Amino acid sequence: MLLLQHIKVCGFPRSRFHLLALPRLSAHGPAWSSQWGHPQLCSHVCGGPSAQRDHLGRGAARGWIHHRHDRQMASWAPWLLSPQLSWNPERACYVDVALPLYENLTIVEQPVNLSSLAQKYAEKATQFIQHASASGRPFLLYVGLAHMHVPLSVTRPSAGPPGRRLYAAGLREMDSLVGQIKDKVDRTAKGNTFLWFTGDNGPWAQKCELAGSMGPYTGLWQTRQGGSPAKQTTWEGGHRVPALAYWPGRIPVNVTSTALLSVLDIFPTVVALAQASLPPDRHFDGLDASEVLFGRLQTGHRVLFHPNSGAAGEYGGLQTVRLEQYKAFYVTGGAKACDGSVGPEQHHELPLIFNLEDDVAEGVPLERGGTEYQAVLPMVRKVLADVLQDVSEDNVSSADYTQDPSVAPCCNPYQIACRCQTV
Repeated sequence: MLLLQHIKVCGFPRSRFHLLALPRLSAHGPAWSSQWGHPQLCSHVCGGPSAQRDHLGRGAARGWIHHRHDRQMASWAPWLLSPQLSWNPERACYVDVALPLYENLTIVEQPVNLSSLAQKYAEKATQFIQHASASGRPFLLYVGLAHMHVPLSVTRPSAGPPGRRLYAAGLREMDSLVGQIKDKVDRTAKGNTFLWFTGDNGPWAQKCELAGSMGPYTGLWQTRQGGSPAKQTTWEGGHRVPALAYWPGRIPVNVTSTALLSVLDIFPTVVALAQASLPPDRHFDGLDASEVLFGRLQTGHRVLFHPNSGAAGEYGGLQTVRLEQYKAFYVTGGAKACDGSVGPEQHHELPLIFNLEDDVAEGVPLERGGTEYQAVLPMVRKVLADVLQDVSEDNVSSADYTQDPSVAPCCNPYQIACRCQTV
């Protein structure tokens, strides 16, 4: 099993289950993970050894984690930094953090060298596949790519305008990295290895030419209000991402599915393919997508819920409902656009409802007095009430890693932010 995905990790709540916490999977064979973490607005950077242990199954897996590199803007300055981390809202970065690269629980670089990180990923991943295949046991490899996130650090920029040169070179580098991993699988375990590639969000519009493209998912209604309908929003351009699945002999080739799936489905799908069982004491928003992947079904989710992720409304609040081809917005607002504008936050007691089959650009909502709107609205309200009730009864807990000194990612235990090498 090989997963290639962008994801943000920062230590799980104690009640959270992950793949390696399931006995059948943890007993199967070796597991290796590379990830990029997500620093919080606090006096430390999360995702260090203790958080990593909890995420990877308390030592059950081996791998790398490096802290989120879009916050690393000042990390190449050749001086020791203040022990207090500071947040610069104008530059949207932490100016005092030299972000580290961990191998298991050991810092191997601080600051991490972004220009050589992709090749390190490829080398470690292919070595792992070789050793795991030679052992004859099932394996799980998770590669959380740093691409295509800013800063775009590549060794060979392309021809063309500076921003587009970097973006094109970054895409080629990611393609090469994924290709190296796929080639290794094809040479060692092609017939019984499943590869799943996907992303975590749409382009970060405020980064302009470094952000990429939303394609046809342009969020025209929001664009007219102001701000960006891309990353940090619940418009299609903010969270619709590419997904590719590869398993020769099992997954049909050159097929595009219209089924509505989510990264939430990775966990239950992998569990099902491993013939394991999900914990029975909680509800899972994801579904087993294997029948869709194998081409036997064209139906996925009937309903998905999209929480706010920073553009407007309460952070984490369920403000958008996807019901079949319909999408209902209770809160709208644009993220920061390339020109610096931010769309106004608007609350809709009667939600905006779009029919995505007819309007993927989300340009014209259904007329509130129309027959189609009146037919869809009660169903939207019902599924939203059901999920809010389910959330209120969920089995949840919290974890506070702030008091654990090993969480501070630094090879000098007396400094919250430090450098382990001379630049």
